[in-house]
Amino acid sequence: MIIKIIPKLVLVLLVSLMLVGGDLYSQTARKNTGNMYTQWMKLALLGKNQAEIEYFFRNVDSTTLDQIKQRIRFAVIDNLKRSGIHSLINKRSDIDDINVLINKIVTEIRYVGMEHDEDLRMSIKEEFGILLENL
Repeated sequence: MIIKIIPKLVLVLLVSLMLVGGDLYSQTARKNTGNMYTQWMKLALLGKNQAEIEYFFRNVDSTTLDQIKQRIRFAVIDNLKRSGIHSLINKRSDIDDINVLINKIVTEIRYVGMEHDEDLRMSIKEEFGILLENL
C-alpha cells in the first residue's frame, strides 16, 4: 500500500515544486520609464506636438511632468540665448528682422514640442521682450 502512495506523493511534490519554483524564478514586470526628458525629446523629434506627448505621459504624476516641462523651458531659453537672440534683437531695423526673430523662436519651441505652454511664452516675453501671441 505504501508503494502505491509513494509515486502519487512524488508526483504531487514535483508538480508543487514546479508551480512554486516557477514563481520564485520568474521576473516581475518592472515599469522602466527611463529618462522621461529624453523620451519627451524623442517624441518631439518624431514630430509629435505637446498634446500628443502629454497623452503619452498620461500615467505620470503631475509633479514629475511639471519638472520635465520646467527643464525643457530652461533648455529653450538657454538655446535661444546661445543662438544670439539678444544681438539679433539689438540689431533689428525693420519688420523682416522681427519676423526672423519670431520664426527662430517658434522653430525652437516646436522643436521641443512645447507649442501650447503658456509658461514658456511668458518666460520668453520676460527674457527677450518678444510677445508670442499665436503659434
